[in-house]
Amino acid sequence: MSGNSGKNWLYGGLITGVAAGLIYVAGNKKVRTKVTNTFESVTERTNEFLIFIRENREPFVDHIKASAERVAEIVEEASEDIQRIVETSQHLKEHTFDILGTIHEAKEEFEQLSSQLKHKTEREAERAVPDEDVISLEGGGEEERKQLPPSSEDNGERKDTV
Repeated sequence: MSGNSGKNWLYGGLITGVAAGLIYVAGNKKVRTKVTNTFESVTERTNEFLIFIRENREPFVDHIKASAERVAEIVEEASEDIQRIVETSQHLKEHTFDILGTIHEAKEEFEQLSSQLKHKTEREAERAVPDEDVISLEGGGEEERKQLPPSSEDNGERKDTV
């Protein structure tokens, strides 16, 4: 209801304003003359404009057609560019899937090689029997290590063998 009431007030205000304006124009000769002159001037300019357009119709029509053709060409070029972009993005997508597949295959190959090397190392470690002359460096102390006998040429100086 308040929406209809607001519209009613608006329409009532517009009608009252137009009526007051008409009464003012009708009652004042100077304003009435200005309004009449303004309407005559607008009518005259509109008629001149229409005559100008009728006389020069072909250039206007040609200009509008040329503009429409340019717009159509630009839209066509843009459409072709968009089509190329779509095709290129499809190619990129395909290449990305190819790359991901290749990376996945390489990963599987590395995992397989790693597993083979691990099993090979474990088998070799199981087969290897430590010699009695070899002393483990990790567990033994100084007293367990054997010393090489001094050579006859050893006089306490260090000699470079290089």
